[in-house]
Amino acid sequence: MLKSVLIFIKKFVLSKKKNHDDLDSPTTNETNKEILNKNLILKNFYKDCYQIFKGEIENYDQLKILEIGSGAGFIKKFIPNVITSEIIELEGVDLTINAEHLPFTDKSLDVIILLNVIHHITNSEKFLKECHRVLKYDGQILLIEPANTWFSRIIYKNFNHEDFDENGGWNLTKNGGRLSNANQAIPYIIFERDLKIFKEKFSSFSLIKKYKFKPIHYVLSGGFSYEPIFNNKLFLKIIRIIEFILSPFNNFLGLFMFIKIKKIQ
Repeated sequence: MLKSVLIFIKKFVLSKKKNHDDLDSPTTNETNKEILNKNLILKNFYKDCYQIFKGEIENYDQLKILEIGSGAGFIKKFIPNVITSEIIELEGVDLTINAEHLPFTDKSLDVIILLNVIHHITNSEKFLKECHRVLKYDGQILLIEPANTWFSRIIYKNFNHEDFDENGGWNLTKNGGRLSNANQAIPYIIFERDLKIFKEKFSSFSLIKKYKFKPIHYVLSGGFSYEPIFNNKLFLKIIRIIEFILSPFNNFLGLFMFIKIKKIQ
C-alpha cells in the first residue's frame, strides 16, 4: 500500500526524470549546479545541512576545516574559510584529493565535513584512519548521510539508483566512479550495525552525537534526478511543517542521519 502511494507521489509530485548519462563526469557536476540554482526545495535541503554543520563548529572562522566531496555544493556561503575538495578536478573546488590519502600533515586539521559522501568512498576504514592522522586533538568529523530506517529502506531500495545493502561490509566491492559507485547503507553499517567494531578499531574516536531526520524533504525535492512540480516557498513551508509534526518518529522515518565524531587521543 505505502509503495503504491509513493509511486503516485513520484508520478504526480515529481515530473520526468532528468537524463544523466555519465554521473561521474565533470559535466554532470555543472548540470547539478544548475539544478541547485533552479530547484528551491533541493537548495534549501542543502542550506539546512550546511546550517547544521555550521552550528556544530565553535569559532569556525579560526579553524582549518576541510569538506570532502564538495561537488556542486555551496558550503562556502555558510563557512567561507572551508577548504573544498573533490576526487576529480572541478571548477570552483579548491583541491583535487583522494579521501583515502589526504594531502595534509599529521594533526593539521580541526574539522572534516562530509555531506552524502562516505558511502561513495571505496575503503571507509582507510579514510577513517586518514581522518585520525590529520585531525588535531579534539578535532571533529561531521557527517550527514543516508539513514537506515523502516521508511528509508523503502525509498532507497525502490526509488534510488544507488545500492542500499545493509548486509554489506565497510568497503565498496563494485567498480565504478565517484558518484555511480556507492552503498548508501555504509553509514548504518559502520556507525550502528558494527558500532562495537568501530569503537574497537578506532578507540581514539568518540561518537558523541547521532540522530535521524528529514523524512520527506529530499524526496519531495526530486533530488538531482527529478523535477518537483511544486517548487515554491509555500510548498517548502508545508514540507517544514510536516517534518516538524513527524519529528518524534524520525527513528522510523528519517532518510538521513547526522553523525559527529571527536578525536579524543
